[in-house]
Amino acid sequence: MQIDIPAHIEKLLFLHDSLTIPAFGTFTATKTPALADYAGGTVTPPSKSLTFSENLSIDDGILINDIAVTHSIPTEEARKAVTEYVEKMQGLLGQREIVTLPNVGRLYKNYVQKIQFLPDTTNFNPESFGLPPLQFSPLARSREVENAPEPPAMPKIASSPPPAPAAPATVVSAPTTAAPPPPMPEPYTPTATRSGGAGWATAIGITLLLCALTAAIWLYRNQKNPPALTDADNTERIANPVPGSGKTNESPKKAEKPAQPEETTITLSQKEENQAQESVAEKMAAAREEAKTTQTSAKGSRECILVVATLREKANADRLEQMLKEEGFNVYFIQKNGYQVGIRFNYTRLSEVQEKIVTLQNLTGEKEIWIKKK
Repeated sequence: MQIDIPAHIEKLLFLHDSLTIPAFGTFTATKTPALADYAGGTVTPPSKSLTFSENLSIDDGILINDIAVTHSIPTEEARKAVTEYVEKMQGLLGQREIVTLPNVGRLYKNYVQKIQFLPDTTNFNPESFGLPPLQFSPLARSREVENAPEPPAMPKIASSPPPAPAAPATVVSAPTTAAPPPPMPEPYTPTATRSGGAGWATAIGITLLLCALTAAIWLYRNQKNPPALTDADNTERIANPVPGSGKTNESPKKAEKPAQPEETTITLSQKEENQAQESVAEKMAAAREEAKTTQTSAKGSRECILVVATLREKANADRLEQMLKEEGFNVYFIQKNGYQVGIRFNYTRLSEVQEKIVTLQNLTGEKEIWIKKK
């Protein structure tokens, strides 16, 4: 009987928040509330996000019981079917293949032999299953213009007091003059409380300007009418005449020639010359010996090819090749019974080959690295 185990896994994830595949791992479903994307104008319904952990592999009995009840088979037969399916998945993952569970996700192993899970977009929340994202757009509202605030009331000017009531007609009073109107308030004039600093600055500026003008006038007059030379100045100038002018008895001195640098000659003794020749001969002999050693080591090296893995999928082979190139290896790649990916290098000792194998095992997690050429 052919049992579709991935279909049972998909069905049970709608009914349970946690589902364990015996000896393989556990799927956990976490509820996610509805999300609103204001930039895209969409509302996503509530859903469940799936995660996988290979550390939780103890059987909870849900999967095996569902298979036994659905197909009306004994529990042991259902357990056997699950075990065979798990062994099949482990074999594919060990060969660097990707295991796909329809409508659930994909499983694969990374380079450190850890199982990674990529979930699909299936919504496992039964309350919102099948609900598409909703589109919305913001509503346009007209803003009401608020009434402008009233300006503050101006202060009222005191008016004259109301006139006194007229006297009775029988009383005769002396004529009176009309009362003068009340005086109008004087306009506000700012007090010069801060004008003192500005006045001092102006006074100092005017004083400096006058000093500068006075100094300029004095310099101009001195340049126009230079002071006359005194006898002392004339005597000093005649006492120190220019050589060769004829005013003194001293004859002009001839210009002295610059001193010529002395030539020096360094001579080596016969002993020092022999020592120099011997040191040059020793250096040349050491260079010849080093060149011979380099040629001998280059001739004695051999080429080795180590194959890390033979993969069926081209994408997995390309990822392994890219990783080896990033680590600085000379990559060996050939399509033969799949895709063989490895490295090639030259060696002089067998211990170098063993060191390369250990390095590749720690880097890729592959334990079966075989030597193709040695």
